[in-house]
Amino acid sequence: MAEGTHAPETEAHHGATRYVVVWVALLVLTGATYSAWRVHLPEPWHLLAAMGIAVAKAGLVALFFMHLWEHRGPTRLVFATSLVFVALLIGLVLLDNSTRFPLANPPREGERAFDPLPELPPPPPAHAR
Repeated sequence: MAEGTHAPETEAHHGATRYVVVWVALLVLTGATYSAWRVHLPEPWHLLAAMGIAVAKAGLVALFFMHLWEHRGPTRLVFATSLVFVALLIGLVLLDNSTRFPLANPPREGERAFDPLPELPPPPPAHAR
C-alpha cells in the first residue's frame, strides 16, 4: 500500500433482526399512541403523552433507519442542532398561544363559545299581532 493511503474502513453490516426489533417497537409505540388517545387523561397529560411517544418513535427512526447510531462527530452535531431548533419552534408556538387573548382561541370541549349577542326573547305568536 502506498504511503498516505488508508485502507477503507470496514463497515459492520447488521442483519435484518435489528430492523425487525425496531419495527416491532414502532408498532408498540403506535398502539400506545392510540391507547393514549382513547384513555381520558387530565388536560396537560394528553399533549405530554403524545409528544413523548412521538419523540420516542422519531428517535428510533433517526437512530436506526437513518443510521445515526453508527455515525459519529459532525452527523450527530447536525442532528442535535436540528433538535434544538425544533424544540425552540415548538416552545415559541406554545408561548405565543398561552399569551393570547382568551377569546382568540377556540373553546375547549365542554366550554361554551362566547356569544356577543345576548339571548333575545322569542317572537310573539303570529295570532297576537
